[in-house]
Amino acid sequence: MIEAGRVPVELGRDGWDWWLDLSIYTRRRLGLAAGLLAAVALIWLVALPALPCQAPGGNVCPPSDHAIELVPNDALAYIHLNLDRDGDQFKAAESVASRVPTLAQQAIGRLALELPGPNGASLDFGRDVEPWLGGEAALAILPAGGRVAQEVQLLRVGDEDGARKFASSIASGKPRASRYRNVEIQVDRRGLATAIVGGFLAIGTRGGVRQVIDAQSGADDTKSLADDPAAADARDALPDDRLADVYLSKDGTSRLVTVAGSPLATLAAVIDPGASRGVAAALVASDQGLDLDIRSVLDPAHVSAHPGFFSAFPSFEPELAASLPPDSLGYLGIGDPGRAIGSLLEQASASEPGLAAAVGRLSKRVRALKGVDLERQLAPALGGEAAFALEPSPRGGARTPVLVFVGSGIDEELATKALARLQGPVAKALGSSRRAPAFSQHRVGNVTVHSLSLSSTVDLSYAIVDQALVIATDPAGVRARAAGGPGLDDADPFREATSGLPSEVSTLGYLDLGGLIAIAERAGLAGDPAYETFAPEIRRLRALGLAVQWSAHELSTDVRLVVADDAGGSGGGSGGTSSD
Repeated sequence: MIEAGRVPVELGRDGWDWWLDLSIYTRRRLGLAAGLLAAVALIWLVALPALPCQAPGGNVCPPSDHAIELVPNDALAYIHLNLDRDGDQFKAAESVASRVPTLAQQAIGRLALELPGPNGASLDFGRDVEPWLGGEAALAILPAGGRVAQEVQLLRVGDEDGARKFASSIASGKPRASRYRNVEIQVDRRGLATAIVGGFLAIGTRGGVRQVIDAQSGADDTKSLADDPAAADARDALPDDRLADVYLSKDGTSRLVTVAGSPLATLAAVIDPGASRGVAAALVASDQGLDLDIRSVLDPAHVSAHPGFFSAFPSFEPELAASLPPDSLGYLGIGDPGRAIGSLLEQASASEPGLAAAVGRLSKRVRALKGVDLERQLAPALGGEAAFALEPSPRGGARTPVLVFVGSGIDEELATKALARLQGPVAKALGSSRRAPAFSQHRVGNVTVHSLSLSSTVDLSYAIVDQALVIATDPAGVRARAAGGPGLDDADPFREATSGLPSEVSTLGYLDLGGLIAIAERAGLAGDPAYETFAPEIRRLRALGLAVQWSAHELSTDVRLVVADDAGGSGGGSGGTSSD
């Protein structure tokens, strides 16, 4: 048993050693891939032009990708960009970039610092690459034996003379020429190799460039990533009209997502690396902003053995947003909360990493309370659908928002008894060592509200309203639910952030970025000189939507960032409702 216990430790150590063995150059590229996948970094790429192919009659088809035919099918990762200056995606991306020009320029500057430039200088894409580029670029991360990996950049050649001049300009010293399968390879004194292969300028290590030549020629039965079934399954699930896309193979996911310290490790929950056969992600520009779509193809045989975080959440059709106030700052909806809690606790008890482990720690603290059985007493009383909401403080300003839980379709009698049993243990657990506070109750219309005053800012309250359990950190959260009126689904930011997302999901989320930014500014952020430079553009970040779907075959995640036309415009930050 001791030896078995060492296995995960040794695997983690080996993975970390592999990560450190990568060149600085390769780790930087993987960092850029993480930026593409992370929602916060979506703004970084809005200025990169992209074009999907256009079929006759205006039909949209998947973007042209010839580079994938040069990438070996054992690639760990593949990133593809369309850089043609015509097409709907470029126009949409240009529109988004024009709303946040300073952030876009910062992004371009950071990207330029990471790419090789002529004669050791920083790269100027418009001057050094664009004149000869054929409208397509890609990056492949390839295995190089053991834990080592290597990268190859692929830039489509529109003007061969220009491409060769660029290749010569980035070489250190006089490169040495050799031939491999009738293709000339130039290698400089640093080991940087360049070659024109299948209409692309390949830049990387000599071994990596040779692998590209093998894939392009099919030598020794070498197959390309274009012929890989797992890659096809994952990439075919992406939106056709896209700005950029990323693919991670099963081995790539194992090396790049499960390794502590990797820039992709934070995405484990939306990839499910233990069961994934391959992962693809697409960045899509629209008039409203940017969408990030992630598709992880799962192996059903491994799903039960490696349950991912979102496997705990049953599929449902969200309805509770209609019962939340339209000025809600945030919302997270799940189905059958009792079942979800039970599944998360099972994951945690099996030492599942990530978010489930946090649930496990919470469950241990709750179970330590005398007389409290979270699963048997409360979980069955939570209803068939649950919503967690963040609502503005009733006292306004920069005060702490109110956290609200709503569980619909409950058994009122069961919930009333369960909550009554929990009052004493909860009051004792949350009170001071000298005196435990007691729950009080008062009426709001026909509703009885039970409250426990914990501090000047937290007055834990709960009530049963129209067959729904409502729990809030302030009585105002309960009163708002009891009062009725327009719902969050009537608010323009919510509708913009969630319109077109799947109607049946495992999880649905929303953030009113405008409202949250306004609160942060009132709390002092506006006085920060570093923030002041970007403040007008940050205020254009209007809303964020999230939808996750899980099945035994695929884990799908859709993220939408809405960028307003004007700073704080069109109801951003105010929960503005539709005028329809």
